[in-house]
Amino acid sequence: MILFAVIWLALAVALAALEAVTAQFVSVWFSLGAVAAMLLALSGADIRAQILVFTAVSAILVAALRPLSRKLARRPGRTRPAATPTNADRAVGATAEALRDIGNGDAGQVKINGLVWSAVTPESAGGAVIRAGERVRVLAIEGAKLIVEKDEIQSEVK
Repeated sequence: MILFAVIWLALAVALAALEAVTAQFVSVWFSLGAVAAMLLALSGADIRAQILVFTAVSAILVAALRPLSRKLARRPGRTRPAATPTNADRAVGATAEALRDIGNGDAGQVKINGLVWSAVTPESAGGAVIRAGERVRVLAIEGAKLIVEKDEIQSEVK
């Protein structure tokens, strides 16, 4: 019976370590179920009783305490860290120069902050073409493409 106690202890430690890595409040309840089964194994109970206790204790703990732990993790006043903007986020709202024609469903290219990006016009542009050399304003980033529109203010200055 000591062998089963060691196996349950190893399972409890492994599940606790998994919980420490993931912090999802799932494995911890099974870890505690394994501890209960280990105590039963040390008392000399057979393996069927140990498995039954492991299953029952784990299920009860998950059902009773997981909702509470999730609620406490989202307590009012606890704020999540703000998303860290990437360097690419700086491009939104900036102006760039078109290197290749953009529009009519074709992706062109723009150069912004020293980097060349693929660029498209928004669907609402209605087939307007932005010619190479014209200034554009970046509206958004969609995947690896910039959504741009002709920058009327910069274009009128030319």
